[in-house]
Amino acid sequence: MARISQRAMNNVVIIAMLIMIALFNLDSLLPKKNTIQTRSLLPEDAYVLKIEHDNNSLERIGQQWRQKGPDTSLTVTPDEQFSHWQRAELNPVTEVPESIISTQPYVVVVWLAGNSNGNVYAIYPNTSPVLIKFENNWYTLTNTDLDKLLPWTL
Repeated sequence: MARISQRAMNNVVIIAMLIMIALFNLDSLLPKKNTIQTRSLLPEDAYVLKIEHDNNSLERIGQQWRQKGPDTSLTVTPDEQFSHWQRAELNPVTEVPESIISTQPYVVVVWLAGNSNGNVYAIYPNTSPVLIKFENNWYTLTNTDLDKLLPWTL
């Protein structure tokens, strides 16, 4: 029977350990698919300061919310409006009709605490379901209605 020297045995152990490390980290070495997942409209655990659209806004005043704008007779209270923003979800869309892109969207900016730039949403209201472009990705709005998010657009 052939005997392996101690140096050769050390090399076998080292190579075996390197192979095990590579196997355990194989998923991090492979390229990730760039798939878009369903996400909430507002980032998780984000502290929202203000939601702006045209001359209207939903602002945080302490622990309460206040709606500002030219229309004072809205059907949705400020707290209800913000709860709709919290529960709204975005589902990814693969194809968007060209006719939609040429229409004028509602541009809504959501200001978050700690961010110097707001999150900008382009909302296309005349679609069914409502289409939203956010961070160069297209989504459909689910779990709420546009008239609850932006009650001043009625």
